[in-house]
This record gives sequence, C-alpha cells and structure tokens, in this order.
Amino acid sequence: MDRVFIERKFRRFIRYHTHVTYPETSERRQQINTLEVIKKLDSIGMGHIDVPIIWDGVHLVDEGKVAGKNEIERRVAATYRSRMWKLTQFLDDMLFMSIRDAPLYQDLANCLREVEFDLIKGRTDIDRAIANIAVIATAKRSLAVGIPSDVITKQINWALREVGNLEADEIELLECLPDEQHLKPTDQIDHDQMADDRGISSIRLVENIETRGRIASLFTDCFGGKKRETSQKELQPLSIRRLDVASRFLAEPSMEALLRISRIANEYVAFQPRYEKKMIPAADGDQTRMRMMESFSELPRLAPAAWALKVAAPKYFRYRLATKSFMVREKIKRSDKKQFFYAMLDRSKSMQKGERIYKLMAILMNRLRAVGRREAILGYSFFDSVVHEEIMVNDVADAKEEIRKLHYEFFIGDDTDINLALREGIKRIRKVVAEIEADRPELIIVTDGDHGINVTEKELKGIILHVFVVEEQNEDLINLAKKTGGVALAEL
Repeated sequence: MDRVFIERKFRRFIRYHTHVTYPETSERRQQINTLEVIKKLDSIGMGHIDVPIIWDGVHLVDEGKVAGKNEIERRVAATYRSRMWKLTQFLDDMLFMSIRDAPLYQDLANCLREVEFDLIKGRTDIDRAIANIAVIATAKRSLAVGIPSDVITKQINWALREVGNLEADEIELLECLPDEQHLKPTDQIDHDQMADDRGISSIRLVENIETRGRIASLFTDCFGGKKRETSQKELQPLSIRRLDVASRFLAEPSMEALLRISRIANEYVAFQPRYEKKMIPAADGDQTRMRMMESFSELPRLAPAAWALKVAAPKYFRYRLATKSFMVREKIKRSDKKQFFYAMLDRSKSMQKGERIYKLMAILMNRLRAVGRREAILGYSFFDSVVHEEIMVNDVADAKEEIRKLHYEFFIGDDTDINLALREGIKRIRKVVAEIEADRPELIIVTDGDHGINVTEKELKGIILHVFVVEEQNEDLINLAKKTGGVALAEL
C-alpha cells in the first residue's frame, strides 16, 4: 500500500483543525473525560491527533449535529486568526486569508453528515469516541488529497458495514492473515473474475480499488502517526481493531471476498456445528443429582428422609418401595460431545489465481471460529497429487501460527487428485473419531479441481461431505455432497 502525498497548499488544513460539530460545550463533553481520551489515543499510537478533532469525535458519540456554513466560517476564521501576528491580522481584515480553508471544512462537514457513525460499536463511550476520531481524521486527509466528499462517505460507510458486526474472534483471525503481497501474486490478479463476483463492471472495480487504496493509506497514517514504542503492550479497543481491519478491507479487495464466502457458509444450516452438552452417570462424577429409583439394587442410595419414613409409616414405606417412587442419589459428570470436522484443502499451483487463496482461507477460518467457541474439533490437511501431513487444531492460537505460514508460494502442488483426498480424508476421520470424544464427523473439501469423481456414497458410510469448488465447476463432486446431505457450492 503506497503512502499518499498531500500537497503543500493543504498544510494548514491538515496541521490545524476547527471542530465542525455542535455544541461547543455539551453534557457529553463533561461525561466523556477528554483527558482520558487523549491518554488512550497516545497509548495506541494516535497521540498526534488535535484536540478539536477529539471534540468532534466525542460529540458524535451521541449523534451530535454538524455545524452550518456560517458557523464553520466563523470558527475557521477564529482558529486561523489566533495563530496570526497583529500585522497579519490587519491584512486579513482586507484579504480574508483566515477563511481560505472554509470550503474544505464545509466539505468535511458534508462528509461527516452522511457517515454512519452508529455502525461503530464500542465497549465504552471512550472507545467509540476514539473510533470516531480515526474516521474524522481519515475523512479530512482524504479531502486534502482531492477525493470528493461523496466518494469518501460512500467508501467509509462501505468499510464500516463490512466490519461493523465482526466479533472479537473473527478480528483475531483476520489480524493474523499474511499481507496481500504474500497471499496473491500481482501477475495472477483476475479483474474480470473479481468484477463478476461483485456484480459490477471491471472499470468500476478498478476505480473502487484505486480510491479505496488511497483512503486505506490515510487510515494507516492515522493509526501509525507518531507512534512511540512502549515497554508495555497496550491492548487496542475492539472498535479501533475493527477500523484497523476496515483499513485493510479498503486496501485489499480480496478481503471482501474472504468475508463474503465465510458469511455465505454460515447461512447453511447443514454447515452449522452441532454441539451437545449433557450430564451422564459416572461413579467418579464430581456432581450429584436426584432421580427416581429404577431398581431395588439402588436401595443403599435412598435419601435419609426415606429411611425415616420406614420408622414413621412402615406400610406407606413398603407401598412406595414396591412402586419405586423413592428418589435416589446419583453421581454424574459433564460430557461435552463436540462435532468433528476434517478439511481437505487444495494446495495446487492453480489456487494462486485470482482470489482463490482468500476463498480457501474463508472456509478454514469459518471452522476455526467453531473451534474457538469450543463447539467443534478440527483437523485439516493440504493435498495436491498427494495428501500432506495432518494438522489437528486443539487451540485457535496454534492455528494462527499455521495461518501466518500460508503464503501463495506454499501453493505449488503439481496436480489435484480429489479422489485420493476424499479417501484419505475418510480414513483419517475414522482413525481420529476412534481416539477422541467426538461424533457426527463431517468432511470438508475445498478445491478448484474439475476432475471426475469415482468415490461413492457408500464409502463415506454416514460421513457428511461438504464441497466448496472455487471459481470452477465439478458436477460429480457437487452431486456426491448433495447425496450425503452436505453443503455443495460451486463457482465460489
């Protein structure tokens, strides 16, 4: 991502800031301690932000209003004149130099009126204020490089919609993805396929990529700024981490494809992990429950009140004993049966084309989220003409390290043997299920291969098959998945 050059004539507009929101003093300004916001900004590398921008960010936490044209001109003149010498102020009375940047601030106000700040979600008001500040600073810098205000609003709102509902576990996985240059070689970019995926023309796609790239660079500048290294690592608020991911969405068009495929997969009920929690009887259980007796051999486990009844009312005691209507104590323990997924992922060289690696990563990350929520167990292997080593994911932290290794140079396989991958996947599932406490095994295959399939439904023997064919068609594979009741998607 190239840094964007800002012309010298915009230096005052960038260097100084006149706040453009109402009111100048507000209850929110008293509730949200500006000093606390400044300390937080400094700790996360945004200490270069001007205080008036901080005021704007605080005002917009609760739908603050943007000032009108006359008010903005008055504020700009006051801001600039406060920095002038007496003689310069005298000249300004005749030349109106102090309001030279007023049209830029009016454009900024128009831009902020349309930004959907309510999409920014934060744990606290301070977190939301900081996220607002980052958006305002980016919009201001974007105007300074000549991007029209309506275009800025459109692209920022698009990015906010994309990341607004991201949860913490999704953000953690997205943050560990390698950079675009490592995931997609520049000579393999397919603009026609990307345009078809998004339902727009290639010309429009290229324009969006160029504009978003410029805005993304300014987002990055805003976060980086004059960041100082500290001895203690500061954990950024989730709202800011979302915006950091948003800047990457703007810079890397293929991130949009990754999130889109992951969300499509979530829409299918058959692809949802089924997690079973129950309590089972166990002699070594750490909990006790009461239940109705089932046989006379359970007499030693009768509650003490039952034996008291034997003394007080022997006939009634014998009646209840004959009808087995006494409660007995039983030791139990918790049994969490997780669903087991095994993924076979294509690593042939053809996967380097277009956005295929991103789409493969989307399916992998979708299942990793289920592991992170402790709803599933995941194993996966890569395959080409052979099936490579098995990777079992017990902790998402381990999987993050594996994700960081998935550069496009990793995808250099000769050919794609889907039949071998299916049979080896079935074999590995049978082996793992026998060793771990999991049930309802499901096999996932992600490939761009269109080879014929000779694996039969009978070979799967109750294993559900999910198929994701990336940017290609494979009727045999799709039909096999449908027969097992799995998800079958082609031309992803």
